[in-house]
Order: sequence, then C-alpha cells, then structure tokens
Amino acid sequence: MSHNHENKPVIAVVGAGPGIGEAVARRFVSSGFVAALLARTEGKLQTMVSGITSSFGPGTARYYLTDLRIESQVQSSFNLIHSELGPASVLIYNAGARRVNGRSILDTTSEEFESFTKINLFGGFWATKCVLPDMLAAEKGTIIFTGATGSLRGSAGLSSFSPGKFGLRSLSQIITREYQAKGIHCAHLVVDGPVDGKLIGGVTRRKWEREGEKEKLIEVERYIMQPRDLAYIYWFLYEQLRSTWTHELDVRAQKESMFSKL
Repeated sequence: MSHNHENKPVIAVVGAGPGIGEAVARRFVSSGFVAALLARTEGKLQTMVSGITSSFGPGTARYYLTDLRIESQVQSSFNLIHSELGPASVLIYNAGARRVNGRSILDTTSEEFESFTKINLFGGFWATKCVLPDMLAAEKGTIIFTGATGSLRGSAGLSSFSPGKFGLRSLSQIITREYQAKGIHCAHLVVDGPVDGKLIGGVTRRKWEREGEKEKLIEVERYIMQPRDLAYIYWFLYEQLRSTWTHELDVRAQKESMFSKL
C-alpha cells in the first residue's frame, strides 16, 4: 500500500537520530521529499517522525525499525520503503558506532569490533545494494556517506571505530568509480569535529562548564557543528550539477583546528 500519494522523491536516512539524521531529513522534506528514517531505537524514531510530520504535514516521514548489523533487516526495510513510498532517489548513510572514551586494542573485545564495524561499514554496503538498482534504472541518484576524522586516520583508542570508517570511505570511492558515469553521485562527507547534541555536544558543554569556559558556552556555534547547518551541506551536495560533482568534502566549526583529532 502506497503512503506517497503525491509521488514525492524519497530520501532514505539510514542511522537516523536526533542530530544530523533528523536535520537532514527535515531539510529535504522542506524541499518536497518524503523521508524514510531507519534506525533501531523505536522511541527516537517515533519522536522524529512525529516532529517532522507536525512541521511539514502528515505522510512526510515514516520510520523503519532496522538493526543495521543484520543484512536481512536492511533488505526488508528497503523492500518496505519501496512498497510504501517508492524507490529511494537519495541515500544518506549516517550510522556510526564509537566509544566516547576510547579503549586500547587489547581492551577491545572482538564482539565490539565486529558490532561497530557492521554498523560503520557493512550497513552502508547493504543499503547501497538495496538502492542502486532503481537508481541505475533511473540513470540518476545520490548517495552520501557521513564520515569522520577517524575516516582518514586511526587514532589511539579507536580500534573498533576507525577501521569501519576507513572502509566506508573506500566504499564511497568504489561506488564513484563503478557508477558515476551511469548517473550516480556518491559523496563522502568528513565531519571533522564534534557535533552538537545530547551525547558529544552534551559532554563538551559539561567540560566547558567545569573549566569555566564561558565564551565557548555563549558562542557554541563557533566551536561545535550544528546539525541544522550540516544539513545544508548534504543539500548542497545533492543539488550539485553534473559538471561539478564533489566526491569528498570536509567540514568543521570555525574554532576547530583542521583534523585536530588526528
């Protein structure tokens, strides 16, 4: 049964959360898309969909409960999206699993390494395989992967995070080399620094409070990237004309040193 009666273009936001994922969905929905949000925490998904539909109208977003570590769940969700909304013309792979406080290789379990790598890399591979056939048939489509500083260099303590992010960056290059000539624009966005939100943003703000850094608390946007501003970067990549496609782009807040976490 179709829930996209106006045949709006579909954006699938995989790894959708109340930060970058929700902000990107809102930006695209505001320009006429319908959003499919995929993640494994139903409460957060319900809250995001409720907020988006309250802002933009009923039917502008739907959620699909998905554990990105399980290929069959990724496939089932995209089959349902295709049935309910139509083929995705834009895929945003925004999933990321990492520790706030790192662990050495010897202290990192194989289970954590496998789990995080499936989220950081395998899910992107599976999601890409789900959307590519329709994009190739249409001879157009946009795939954007959210990267991190850890996509470019492995730092101590991030053995369960960076390898998957390295792989996702490589996958984006392979997609470009295999399918760009066929109309598929794949971009890798390196988010170089903290993004405001309950987790990283909250930890950073509390640190500033403890250390009495009032200036940073007043001018947060100079120090921490804002999800709503990042969403415009994703939109910028989507809107690019075919003669000037960007493959990789890095962004950071004004006061963040370039690749400071390397």
